[in-house]
Amino acid sequence: MLIIVLMWLALVFWGIEYLKVPDGTAFDKENTLALRGICSIEIMMGHLGIATNSTVLFPNRKAGILFVGIFFAISGYGLMCSLHNKNNYLDRFLINRLPKLLIPAYVIYAIGIFAKAVFLNTAYGPADFFRPDRCFTGTNWYVWEMFVMYIVFYICARLMDLKKSHIVLLILSLIFVCIGYTLKLDGPWYGSTFCFWLGIFYFIKREKFREVLVLQHWILKTIICGVTMTAAMALFFINEDGIIGDLIGRNIASVSFVIIVIICLYRFKLGNMVSRKLGKYSYEIFLFHPILIAVLRPYIDNNAVYALLVIALTIIAASIYCIFSDFIREKMKQM
Repeated sequence: MLIIVLMWLALVFWGIEYLKVPDGTAFDKENTLALRGICSIEIMMGHLGIATNSTVLFPNRKAGILFVGIFFAISGYGLMCSLHNKNNYLDRFLINRLPKLLIPAYVIYAIGIFAKAVFLNTAYGPADFFRPDRCFTGTNWYVWEMFVMYIVFYICARLMDLKKSHIVLLILSLIFVCIGYTLKLDGPWYGSTFCFWLGIFYFIKREKFREVLVLQHWILKTIICGVTMTAAMALFFINEDGIIGDLIGRNIASVSFVIIVIICLYRFKLGNMVSRKLGKYSYEIFLFHPILIAVLRPYIDNNAVYALLVIALTIIAASIYCIFSDFIREKMKQM
């Protein structure tokens, strides 16, 4: 299993470039694409750590919520960037955004039902393809939280100037987090929610971020954020089921981690041909890998072989799906 960790570290550090003069934005196109690829593989490694009970992958299991926070922050930043730069962006926002989120989720959910029925003899019937409750429980929570975030962003952007009133999104995030904890939803549902708002806030204040966090003593500030993140994670381990650890600790850790990444991306250019390619398929990787983790487990005893095969087949499946969906989309445009 150590080889998987080393391969992931190579994915992170291959092609990294030190920037003497921090300029632009941390979440530029190339950094964002590479980040998506790196984070999608890390999250898959965390779930493989659960499936194999691997000690080597234990840190990946616990760090998953931090890397989901990166996805949320990138999404918030990207939405705000598009709102700022594209005319009439909100006019077709829901029509453009929601199908890109929900159609892959449903199609891959349906593929998962079929695969589990064939390879695991699970008791699925034709009706399961059309039951919203089955689709909801059979699809990763991230899809549905992202769905809520899109709706909330759209409503808030329609009603107010988010550059001046982004605090409303922060308050709504706080309400969502408290409700999630009260209803005893799984921790990931509310462990990195604030990172979506942070991405929006970062876009609005990106020059201030660079001035305050990066231009002077950036290493010291990175260390401070790292200590804060570590302390928050320690709170989680100490009080895993309580409000201090589960609610406060998770969110402080994920926000601190995103800030660390933002600071570092002003000083280091991230990405290589592999991480950027994986970034194009990151959402599909996120959706496919739980299916392959479940389907392959009964057939492979060796954990290293099992994990490597899951990773390889997930990337292949995600690639094929994206190529096929792009082909269908182009054909529809020509009709």
